Amino acid sequence: MQLENFGQNQTLQPSAAYTPADEAEVLRILDRHRGQQVRAIGRLHSWSDAILADGVLLDLRRLNAVEFGSEGDQLVATVGAGCQIKRLLKELGSKGATLPSLGLITVQTVAGAISTGTHGSGRHSMSHYVVGVRLARYDSVGGKAVIEEVSEGLALEAARCSLGSLGIILSVRIRCREQYMVEEHFREYPLLSDVLQAQDSFPIQQFYLIPWRWSFLAQHRRETDAARSWHASLYRAYWLVVMDYGLHLLILFLVRWAGIRSLVRITFRSLVSIFVVRNWRVADRSSSMLVMRHDAFRHIEIELFVRRNRLGDALRYAQEVLQVAGGTETALSAENQARVAALGMQEDLAGFHNKHCHHYPICVRRVLPDDTLISMASGAGEDWYAVSFISYVRPNKRAGFLRFAEFMAGSMSRLFEARPHWGKVCPLDPEELRSLYPRFDDFRSTCSTFDPNGVFQNRWTAALLDSDAGMGVSHT
Repeated sequence: MQLENFGQNQTLQPSAAYTPADEAEVLRILDRHRGQQVRAIGRLHSWSDAILADGVLLDLRRLNAVEFGSEGDQLVATVGAGCQIKRLLKELGSKGATLPSLGLITVQTVAGAISTGTHGSGRHSMSHYVVGVRLARYDSVGGKAVIEEVSEGLALEAARCSLGSLGIILSVRIRCREQYMVEEHFREYPLLSDVLQAQDSFPIQQFYLIPWRWSFLAQHRRETDAARSWHASLYRAYWLVVMDYGLHLLILFLVRWAGIRSLVRITFRSLVSIFVVRNWRVADRSSSMLVMRHDAFRHIEIELFVRRNRLGDALRYAQEVLQVAGGTETALSAENQARVAALGMQEDLAGFHNKHCHHYPICVRRVLPDDTLISMASGAGEDWYAVSFISYVRPNKRAGFLRFAEFMAGSMSRLFEARPHWGKVCPLDPEELRSLYPRFDDFRSTCSTFDPNGVFQNRWTAALLDSDAGMGVSHT
Protein backbone atom coordinates (compact mmCIF):
# COMPACT_ATOMS: atom_id res chain seq x y z
CA MET A 1 0.00 0.00 0.00
CA GLN A 2 1.22 3.49 -0.84
CA LEU A 3 -0.28 6.87 0.08
CA GLU A 4 0.68 10.34 -1.09
CA ASN A 5 0.13 13.60 0.74
CA PHE A 6 -1.70 16.63 -0.61
CA GLY A 7 1.49 18.32 -1.81
CA GLN A 8 2.87 15.18 -3.48
CA ASN A 9 6.18 15.61 -1.69
CA GLN A 10 5.73 12.79 0.85
CA THR A 11 4.95 9.12 0.28
CA LEU A 12 3.72 6.77 2.99
CA GLN A 13 4.33 3.03 2.62
CA PRO A 14 2.83 1.39 5.71
CA SER A 15 3.28 -2.28 6.43
CA ALA A 16 -0.38 -2.48 7.49
CA ALA A 17 -3.26 -0.02 7.39
CA TYR A 18 -6.58 0.11 9.21
CA THR A 19 -9.66 2.30 9.38
CA PRO A 20 -11.05 1.38 12.81
CA ALA A 21 -14.74 1.92 13.52
CA ASP A 22 -14.43 2.67 17.23
CA GLU A 23 -12.06 2.95 20.18
CA ALA A 24 -12.31 -0.75 21.03
CA GLU A 25 -11.06 -1.65 17.57
CA VAL A 26 -8.15 0.78 17.96
CA LEU A 27 -7.13 -1.05 21.14
CA ARG A 28 -7.39 -4.44 19.44
CA ILE A 29 -5.16 -3.23 16.58
CA LEU A 30 -2.59 -1.90 19.02
CA ASP A 31 -2.51 -5.18 20.92
CA ARG A 32 -2.20 -7.11 17.67
CA HIS A 33 0.81 -5.02 16.60
CA ARG A 34 2.46 -4.57 19.97
CA GLY A 35 6.09 -3.49 19.57
CA GLN A 36 5.67 -2.21 16.02
CA GLN A 37 5.68 1.41 14.92
CA VAL A 38 2.13 2.85 14.90
CA ARG A 39 1.08 6.22 13.49
CA ALA A 40 -2.24 7.88 12.76
CA ILE A 41 -3.05 10.12 9.81
CA GLY A 42 -5.62 12.83 9.18
CA ARG A 43 -6.27 14.13 5.68
CA LEU A 44 -2.55 14.26 4.78
CA HIS A 45 -2.69 18.02 4.29
CA SER A 46 0.85 18.43 5.56
CA TRP A 47 4.21 18.73 3.85
CA SER A 48 6.60 17.82 6.65
CA ASP A 49 8.12 14.48 7.63
CA ALA A 50 5.80 14.41 10.66
CA ILE A 51 3.20 12.53 8.61
CA LEU A 52 5.48 9.72 7.42
CA ALA A 53 4.74 6.17 8.47
CA ASP A 54 6.24 2.88 7.33
CA GLY A 55 4.76 0.72 10.07
CA VAL A 56 1.14 0.32 11.11
CA LEU A 57 -1.09 3.14 9.91
CA LEU A 58 -4.43 4.14 11.42
CA ASP A 59 -6.87 6.30 9.49
CA LEU A 60 -9.35 7.49 12.10
CA ARG A 61 -11.93 9.06 9.79
CA ARG A 62 -14.68 6.84 11.24
CA LEU A 63 -14.06 8.26 14.72
CA ASN A 64 -15.89 11.46 13.89
CA ALA A 65 -18.65 11.87 16.48
CA VAL A 66 -19.38 15.32 17.93
CA GLU A 67 -20.92 15.77 21.36
CA PHE A 68 -21.54 18.91 23.38
CA GLY A 69 -21.18 19.67 27.07
CA SER A 70 -20.17 22.55 29.27
CA GLU A 71 -17.53 23.50 31.78
CA GLY A 72 -19.01 26.29 33.86
CA ASP A 73 -20.52 28.68 31.35
CA GLN A 74 -18.17 27.52 28.58
CA LEU A 75 -19.46 25.33 25.73
CA VAL A 76 -17.12 22.41 25.12
CA ALA A 77 -17.24 20.03 22.16
CA THR A 78 -15.95 16.45 22.39
CA VAL A 79 -14.83 15.64 18.87
CA GLY A 80 -13.66 12.36 17.36
CA ALA A 81 -10.07 12.52 16.15
CA GLY A 82 -11.05 11.91 12.52
CA CYS A 83 -13.79 14.55 12.38
CA GLN A 84 -13.07 17.15 9.74
CA ILE A 85 -13.22 20.77 10.83
CA LYS A 86 -15.95 21.51 8.30
CA ARG A 87 -18.21 18.89 9.89
CA LEU A 88 -17.49 20.23 13.37
CA LEU A 89 -18.37 23.76 12.21
CA LYS A 90 -21.66 22.49 10.81
CA GLU A 91 -22.53 20.77 14.09
CA LEU A 92 -21.51 23.86 16.06
CA GLY A 93 -23.54 26.07 13.75
CA SER A 94 -26.68 24.13 14.66
CA LYS A 95 -26.00 25.20 18.26
CA GLY A 96 -25.34 28.82 17.34
CA ALA A 97 -21.66 28.30 18.13
CA THR A 98 -18.27 28.09 16.41
CA LEU A 99 -14.57 27.59 17.13
CA PRO A 100 -12.53 30.41 18.70
CA SER A 101 -9.85 30.08 16.02
CA LEU A 102 -9.92 28.81 12.44
CA GLY A 103 -7.21 28.03 9.91
CA LEU A 104 -7.64 28.83 6.23
CA ILE A 105 -9.02 25.41 5.34
CA THR A 106 -11.64 23.15 6.88
CA VAL A 107 -10.74 19.78 5.34
CA GLN A 108 -8.26 18.93 8.10
CA THR A 109 -9.20 16.57 10.87
CA VAL A 110 -9.37 18.01 14.36
CA ALA A 111 -6.59 15.74 15.66
CA GLY A 112 -4.36 16.53 12.70
CA ALA A 113 -4.94 20.26 13.10
CA ILE A 114 -3.98 20.42 16.76
CA SER A 115 -1.08 17.98 16.40
CA THR A 116 0.84 20.45 14.23
CA GLY A 117 -0.38 23.76 15.68
CA THR A 118 -2.87 24.90 13.02
CA HIS A 119 -3.76 28.57 13.51
CA GLY A 120 -5.80 31.44 12.14
CA SER A 121 -5.12 35.16 12.44
CA GLY A 122 -5.33 37.40 15.48
CA ARG A 123 -6.02 34.67 18.00
CA HIS A 124 -4.28 31.66 19.50
CA SER A 125 -3.84 28.45 17.54
CA MET A 126 -6.57 25.80 17.80
CA SER A 127 -4.32 23.85 20.16
CA HIS A 128 -4.57 26.54 22.83
CA TYR A 129 -8.31 25.94 23.25
CA VAL A 130 -8.02 22.19 23.84
CA VAL A 131 -9.04 21.22 27.40
CA GLY A 132 -8.72 17.45 27.10
CA VAL A 133 -7.31 14.72 24.87
CA ARG A 134 -8.27 11.05 24.92
CA LEU A 135 -5.31 8.85 23.95
CA ALA A 136 -4.72 5.20 23.20
CA ARG A 137 -1.28 4.02 24.29
CA TYR A 138 0.45 1.06 25.89
CA ASP A 139 0.43 0.49 29.62
CA SER A 140 4.03 0.79 30.83
CA VAL A 141 3.64 -2.16 33.24
CA GLY A 142 1.67 -4.82 31.42
CA GLY A 143 2.19 -3.60 27.86
CA LYS A 144 -1.53 -3.77 27.02
CA ALA A 145 -3.22 -1.08 24.98
CA VAL A 146 -5.14 1.30 27.24
CA ILE A 147 -7.02 4.57 26.99
CA GLU A 148 -5.93 7.59 29.00
CA GLU A 149 -7.64 10.94 29.50
CA VAL A 150 -5.26 13.89 29.54
CA SER A 151 -6.75 17.07 30.98
CA GLU A 152 -4.18 18.97 33.03
CA GLY A 153 -0.59 19.88 33.67
CA LEU A 154 2.40 19.25 31.44
CA ALA A 155 0.66 16.29 29.82
CA LEU A 156 -2.12 18.53 28.50
CA GLU A 157 0.33 21.18 27.34
CA ALA A 158 2.19 18.45 25.43
CA ALA A 159 -0.96 16.81 24.05
CA ARG A 160 -2.26 20.10 22.65
CA CYS A 161 0.49 19.94 20.01
CA SER A 162 2.16 16.54 20.15
CA LEU A 163 3.24 15.62 16.60
CA GLY A 164 1.54 12.28 17.27
CA SER A 165 4.24 11.35 19.79
CA LEU A 166 2.19 10.64 22.91
CA GLY A 167 -0.08 7.97 21.48
CA ILE A 168 -3.07 7.67 19.17
CA ILE A 169 -5.48 10.58 19.68
CA LEU A 170 -9.03 9.21 19.85
CA SER A 171 -10.94 12.38 20.66
CA VAL A 172 -10.40 15.98 21.64
CA ARG A 173 -12.33 18.26 23.97
CA ILE A 174 -12.13 21.84 22.78
CA ARG A 175 -13.58 25.11 24.02
CA CYS A 176 -16.11 26.74 21.72
CA ARG A 177 -17.82 30.11 21.63
CA GLU A 178 -21.00 31.68 20.32
CA GLN A 179 -21.24 32.27 16.59
CA TYR A 180 -20.20 35.81 15.72
CA MET A 181 -19.98 38.14 12.77
CA VAL A 182 -16.80 39.40 11.14
CA GLU A 183 -16.53 42.62 9.16
CA GLU A 184 -13.77 42.79 6.56
CA HIS A 185 -12.44 45.01 3.83
CA PHE A 186 -9.17 45.42 1.91
CA ARG A 187 -6.75 48.32 1.79
CA GLU A 188 -3.30 48.66 0.28
CA TYR A 189 -0.40 50.26 2.16
CA PRO A 190 3.16 51.10 1.15
CA LEU A 191 4.57 50.53 4.65
CA LEU A 192 4.38 47.72 7.19
CA SER A 193 4.08 50.25 10.00
CA ASP A 194 0.75 51.44 8.55
CA VAL A 195 -0.61 47.89 8.54
CA LEU A 196 0.49 47.19 12.11
CA GLN A 197 -0.93 50.50 13.29
CA ALA A 198 -4.34 49.41 11.98
CA GLN A 199 -4.18 46.25 14.06
CA ASP A 200 -5.74 47.92 17.11
CA SER A 201 -8.86 48.59 15.06
CA PHE A 202 -8.75 45.28 13.19
CA PRO A 203 -7.31 42.71 15.63
CA ILE A 204 -8.03 39.62 13.49
CA GLN A 205 -6.67 41.04 10.24
CA GLN A 206 -4.19 39.25 8.02
CA PHE A 207 -2.09 40.87 5.34
CA TYR A 208 0.02 40.10 2.31
CA LEU A 209 3.35 41.31 1.02
CA ILE A 210 2.86 41.37 -2.76
CA PRO A 211 6.02 40.15 -4.52
CA TRP A 212 7.53 42.41 -7.19
CA ARG A 213 5.10 45.19 -6.22
CA TRP A 214 6.42 45.14 -2.63
CA SER A 215 3.40 46.79 -1.10
CA PHE A 216 1.13 45.46 1.62
CA LEU A 217 -2.45 44.41 1.02
CA ALA A 218 -4.30 44.27 4.33
CA GLN A 219 -7.39 42.15 4.84
CA HIS A 220 -8.79 44.20 7.71
CA ARG A 221 -11.01 42.11 9.98
CA ARG A 222 -12.80 42.62 13.27
CA GLU A 223 -15.75 41.26 15.18
CA THR A 224 -18.93 43.24 14.76
CA ASP A 225 -22.40 43.37 16.25
CA ALA A 226 -23.82 44.28 12.85
CA ALA A 227 -26.22 41.95 11.08
CA ARG A 228 -25.06 39.93 8.10
CA SER A 229 -24.64 42.28 5.13
CA TRP A 230 -27.33 42.05 2.48
CA HIS A 231 -24.56 41.59 -0.12
CA ALA A 232 -22.63 38.97 1.87
CA SER A 233 -23.65 36.19 -0.53
CA LEU A 234 -22.39 38.27 -3.44
CA TYR A 235 -19.11 38.81 -1.61
CA ARG A 236 -18.77 35.07 -0.98
CA ALA A 237 -19.42 34.39 -4.68
CA TYR A 238 -16.79 37.01 -5.59
CA TRP A 239 -14.27 35.31 -3.30
CA LEU A 240 -14.98 31.87 -4.69
CA VAL A 241 -14.92 32.81 -8.38
CA VAL A 242 -12.37 35.63 -8.48
CA MET A 243 -9.99 34.92 -5.59
CA ASP A 244 -10.18 31.21 -4.76
CA TYR A 245 -10.27 30.11 -8.40
CA GLY A 246 -9.68 33.02 -10.82
CA LEU A 247 -6.49 34.36 -9.23
CA HIS A 248 -5.12 30.88 -8.63
CA LEU A 249 -5.80 29.75 -12.19
CA LEU A 250 -3.91 32.82 -13.40
CA ILE A 251 -0.98 31.90 -11.15
CA LEU A 252 -1.07 28.29 -12.39
CA PHE A 253 -0.97 29.53 -15.98
CA LEU A 254 1.99 31.77 -15.23
CA VAL A 255 4.13 29.20 -13.43
CA ARG A 256 3.10 25.86 -14.95
CA TRP A 257 2.40 26.70 -18.57
CA ALA A 258 3.82 30.10 -19.55
CA GLY A 259 6.93 29.82 -17.37
CA ILE A 260 8.11 33.35 -18.26
CA ARG A 261 9.57 34.99 -15.17
CA SER A 262 9.30 38.53 -16.48
CA LEU A 263 5.59 37.92 -17.07
CA VAL A 264 5.19 36.74 -13.46
CA ARG A 265 6.84 39.92 -12.19
CA ILE A 266 4.79 42.20 -14.45
CA THR A 267 1.58 40.44 -13.43
CA PHE A 268 2.22 40.87 -9.71
CA ARG A 269 3.47 44.40 -10.13
CA SER A 270 0.52 45.60 -12.18
CA LEU A 271 -2.35 43.12 -12.49
CA VAL A 272 -2.85 41.02 -9.36
CA SER A 273 -4.12 43.94 -7.28
CA ILE A 274 -6.93 44.39 -9.82
CA PHE A 275 -8.48 41.19 -8.47
CA VAL A 276 -8.96 42.82 -5.06
CA VAL A 277 -11.89 45.16 -4.51
CA ARG A 278 -10.80 47.72 -1.96
CA ASN A 279 -12.96 49.16 0.81
CA TRP A 280 -15.87 46.77 0.16
CA ARG A 281 -17.05 46.39 3.76
CA VAL A 282 -18.92 43.18 4.38
CA ALA A 283 -20.15 41.48 7.55
CA ASP A 284 -20.71 37.73 7.55
CA ARG A 285 -20.50 34.72 9.84
CA SER A 286 -17.00 34.02 11.14
CA SER A 287 -17.09 30.45 9.84
CA SER A 288 -17.57 31.82 6.32
CA MET A 289 -15.31 34.86 6.53
CA LEU A 290 -12.18 33.34 8.08
CA VAL A 291 -11.63 30.47 5.61
CA MET A 292 -10.83 30.08 1.93
CA ARG A 293 -10.36 27.29 -0.61
CA HIS A 294 -6.65 27.07 0.06
CA ASP A 295 -6.87 23.36 -0.73
CA ALA A 296 -8.32 23.77 -4.23
CA PHE A 297 -4.97 23.56 -6.05
CA ARG A 298 -1.90 21.54 -5.21
CA HIS A 299 0.95 23.54 -3.71
CA ILE A 300 3.80 23.42 -1.22
CA GLU A 301 4.48 25.82 1.61
CA ILE A 302 6.94 26.87 4.28
CA GLU A 303 5.73 29.09 7.13
CA LEU A 304 8.06 30.79 9.60
CA PHE A 305 7.00 32.31 12.92
CA VAL A 306 8.73 35.43 14.27
CA ARG A 307 7.99 37.70 17.20
CA ARG A 308 6.47 41.11 16.49
CA ASN A 309 9.67 42.99 17.34
CA ARG A 310 11.51 41.01 14.61
CA LEU A 311 8.77 41.14 11.96
CA GLY A 312 9.84 44.28 10.08
CA ASP A 313 13.46 43.16 9.88
CA ALA A 314 12.43 39.65 8.85
CA LEU A 315 10.17 40.87 6.03
CA ARG A 316 12.84 43.23 4.67
CA TYR A 317 15.27 40.32 4.72
CA ALA A 318 12.75 38.03 2.98
CA GLN A 319 12.17 40.62 0.26
CA GLU A 320 15.88 40.90 -0.45
CA VAL A 321 16.34 37.13 -0.54
CA LEU A 322 13.40 36.79 -2.94
CA GLN A 323 14.91 39.44 -5.22
CA VAL A 324 18.16 37.46 -5.35
CA ALA A 325 16.29 34.18 -5.85
CA GLY A 326 14.26 35.77 -8.66
CA GLY A 327 17.31 37.19 -10.41
CA THR A 328 16.43 40.89 -10.14
CA GLU A 329 19.30 41.47 -7.69
CA THR A 330 22.70 39.83 -7.46
CA ALA A 331 23.33 40.53 -3.78
CA LEU A 332 21.63 41.47 -0.53
CA SER A 333 22.06 44.83 1.14
CA ALA A 334 25.37 45.35 2.94
CA GLU A 335 23.71 44.71 6.31
CA ASN A 336 22.12 41.44 5.26
CA GLN A 337 25.20 40.35 3.32
CA ALA A 338 27.17 40.70 6.55
CA ARG A 339 24.54 38.68 8.41
CA VAL A 340 24.62 35.84 5.89
CA ALA A 341 28.41 35.89 5.86
CA ALA A 342 28.48 35.62 9.66
CA LEU A 343 26.31 32.52 9.35
CA GLY A 344 28.63 31.04 6.73
CA MET A 345 25.74 30.73 4.28
CA GLN A 346 27.02 32.78 1.29
CA GLU A 347 27.33 29.71 -0.92
CA ASP A 348 23.82 28.58 0.00
CA LEU A 349 22.46 31.97 -1.08
CA ALA A 350 24.45 31.92 -4.32
CA GLY A 351 23.16 28.42 -5.01
CA PHE A 352 19.61 29.55 -5.74
CA HIS A 353 20.34 32.91 -7.40
CA ASN A 354 17.86 33.23 -10.28
CA LYS A 355 16.47 29.75 -9.46
CA HIS A 356 13.15 30.71 -7.84
CA CYS A 357 10.80 33.45 -9.04
CA HIS A 358 8.27 33.88 -6.26
CA HIS A 359 4.73 33.91 -7.57
CA TYR A 360 2.35 34.08 -4.63
CA PRO A 361 1.46 36.77 -2.05
CA ILE A 362 3.38 36.31 1.19
CA CYS A 363 0.68 35.88 3.82
CA VAL A 364 1.32 37.27 7.32
CA ARG A 365 -0.93 36.36 10.26
CA ARG A 366 -0.69 37.32 13.92
CA VAL A 367 -0.91 34.44 16.39
CA LEU A 368 -1.29 35.04 20.12
CA PRO A 369 1.02 33.08 22.48
CA ASP A 370 -0.24 29.54 23.12
CA ASP A 371 -0.43 27.59 26.36
CA THR A 372 1.43 24.63 24.90
CA LEU A 373 4.95 23.22 25.04
CA ILE A 374 5.93 23.22 21.37
CA SER A 375 3.29 24.80 19.15
CA MET A 376 5.02 27.43 17.00
CA ALA A 377 3.41 30.22 19.07
CA SER A 378 4.18 28.63 22.43
CA GLY A 379 5.69 30.75 25.16
CA ALA A 380 4.75 33.96 26.92
CA GLY A 381 5.71 37.39 25.65
CA GLU A 382 5.10 39.23 22.42
CA ASP A 383 2.69 38.04 19.77
CA TRP A 384 3.96 35.84 16.96
CA TYR A 385 3.58 36.47 13.24
CA ALA A 386 3.40 33.59 10.79
CA VAL A 387 4.98 34.37 7.42
CA SER A 388 3.99 31.97 4.61
CA PHE A 389 5.86 31.32 1.38
CA ILE A 390 3.89 29.22 -1.10
CA SER A 391 4.79 27.70 -4.45
CA TYR A 392 2.46 26.35 -7.15
CA VAL A 393 5.12 24.97 -9.48
CA ARG A 394 4.77 21.36 -10.52
CA PRO A 395 6.15 18.80 -8.03
CA ASN A 396 9.03 17.89 -10.35
CA LYS A 397 10.04 21.57 -10.70
CA ARG A 398 10.35 22.45 -7.01
CA ALA A 399 14.13 22.32 -6.60
CA GLY A 400 14.52 26.11 -6.64
CA PHE A 401 11.75 26.68 -4.11
CA LEU A 402 13.04 23.94 -1.81
CA ARG A 403 16.54 25.43 -1.82
CA PHE A 404 15.02 28.81 -1.05
CA ALA A 405 12.92 27.29 1.76
CA GLU A 406 15.93 25.53 3.26
CA PHE A 407 17.94 28.75 3.18
CA MET A 408 15.13 30.81 4.70
CA ALA A 409 14.53 28.35 7.53
CA GLY A 410 18.24 27.96 8.26
CA SER A 411 19.07 31.66 8.20
CA MET A 412 15.91 33.09 9.75
CA SER A 413 15.98 30.65 12.65
CA ARG A 414 19.43 31.94 13.57
CA LEU A 415 18.88 35.62 12.72
CA PHE A 416 15.34 36.08 14.03
CA GLU A 417 14.66 32.93 16.09
CA ALA A 418 12.06 31.98 13.47
CA ARG A 419 10.20 28.71 14.04
CA PRO A 420 9.10 26.64 11.02
CA HIS A 421 5.54 25.33 11.07
CA TRP A 422 5.58 21.67 12.14
CA GLY A 423 3.11 20.66 9.43
CA LYS A 424 4.70 22.48 6.49
CA VAL A 425 8.12 22.24 4.89
CA CYS A 426 10.37 21.95 7.94
CA PRO A 427 14.00 21.59 6.79
CA LEU A 428 15.88 22.31 10.04
CA ASP A 429 17.78 19.51 11.70
CA PRO A 430 16.57 18.18 15.07
CA GLU A 431 19.09 20.10 17.17
CA GLU A 432 18.16 23.40 15.50
CA LEU A 433 14.46 22.72 16.02
CA ARG A 434 14.88 21.81 19.68
CA SER A 435 16.86 24.99 20.35
CA LEU A 436 13.90 27.15 19.29
CA TYR A 437 11.65 25.84 22.07
CA PRO A 438 12.65 26.65 25.68
CA ARG A 439 10.36 23.92 27.02
CA PHE A 440 11.36 21.21 24.59
CA ASP A 441 12.91 19.11 27.37
CA ASP A 442 9.52 19.10 29.12
CA PHE A 443 7.94 17.87 25.91
CA ARG A 444 10.56 15.18 25.44
CA SER A 445 10.19 13.89 29.00
CA THR A 446 6.39 13.81 28.67
CA CYS A 447 6.65 11.81 25.46
CA SER A 448 9.03 9.41 27.16
CA THR A 449 6.54 8.90 29.99
CA PHE A 450 3.64 8.16 27.64
CA ASP A 451 5.62 6.23 25.04
CA PRO A 452 8.87 4.97 26.64
CA ASN A 453 9.66 2.61 23.75
CA GLY A 454 8.99 5.13 21.01
CA VAL A 455 6.45 3.02 19.13
CA PHE A 456 4.30 6.06 18.25
CA GLN A 457 7.22 7.84 16.62
CA ASN A 458 8.42 7.82 13.06
CA ARG A 459 12.06 8.31 12.10
CA TRP A 460 11.72 12.08 12.00
CA THR A 461 10.05 12.47 15.40
CA ALA A 462 12.43 9.88 16.90
CA ALA A 463 15.39 12.00 15.77
CA LEU A 464 13.67 15.13 17.05
CA LEU A 465 13.10 13.54 20.44
CA ASP A 466 16.58 12.04 20.32
CA SER A 467 15.08 8.70 21.25
CA ASP A 468 17.58 6.06 22.36
CA ALA A 469 14.83 3.46 22.48
CA GLY A 470 14.23 3.68 18.76
CA MET A 471 11.27 2.10 17.03
CA GLY A 472 10.00 -1.41 16.77
CA VAL A 473 11.10 -2.40 20.29
CA SER A 474 8.79 -4.93 21.89
CA HIS A 475 6.90 -4.07 25.09
CA THR A 476 7.62 -6.51 27.86
